[in-house]
Amino acid sequence: MKKILAYTLTAIALIIFASAISIMFIGSRAIKNNEPLYLFGYSFSIIPTDSMVGNETDSLDVNDIAIIKKGNFSEIEIGDVIVFQGIVLGRPSLIIHRVIDIDDQGRLLTKGDNNNTIDQEVADPQRRQEPITEENYQGVMVSKITFLKPLANIAATQKNLIFGILSILLVGMIAWEATHIIKTLKIEKEKELQAQHQEKIEEIKALDKEKLYQEILEEEKAKIESKQSPKD
Repeated sequence: MKKILAYTLTAIALIIFASAISIMFIGSRAIKNNEPLYLFGYSFSIIPTDSMVGNETDSLDVNDIAIIKKGNFSEIEIGDVIVFQGIVLGRPSLIIHRVIDIDDQGRLLTKGDNNNTIDQEVADPQRRQEPITEENYQGVMVSKITFLKPLANIAATQKNLIFGILSILLVGMIAWEATHIIKTLKIEKEKELQAQHQEKIEEIKALDKEKLYQEILEEEKAKIESKQSPKD
């Protein structure tokens, strides 16, 4: 039972480790490509600004957590809150704003609930967005989490600290797992050696018994022959 439990814990630890490594690689690629990190078709985003603060049920305050689904571009309607690849201060960035219109080419026009100007009509070219097409569309918001704002604030402002803690935990888990595996292998080897040693002992005992048995037979045979020999 203990052996099964140990193997189960080892398997769980390896799965967690492999998942963490996969998420790190996928996350790095997503950041590099300016894309959300999707797992099983869903992603989440901590809202960093007040551009979506408003009175709608799906308006977003700072540090709200938006749940994003990788939905089809063709299914987006006016009023949906979407994530798209845009430009902020001249740098590529992901933006979450509301669709307020669809032009005659099927492109989406967006605006933050707390903004006065449509994204595609902003005067500043470093903040002006192109109409949203299927190429730069990334997903649609399907829900939001508001009660985790303190944790979201820590996650948003202490990324390096959190990454450092997670790295330490990951290294610690790897070290613990490596130690556990080495210890398990050592125990298994000791058991194997003990089994071989016991087997040899049993073989020696069997040989000794056989030898003793043969000696007894020889003695009995000698006694019988001595009795049967004619006396002078």
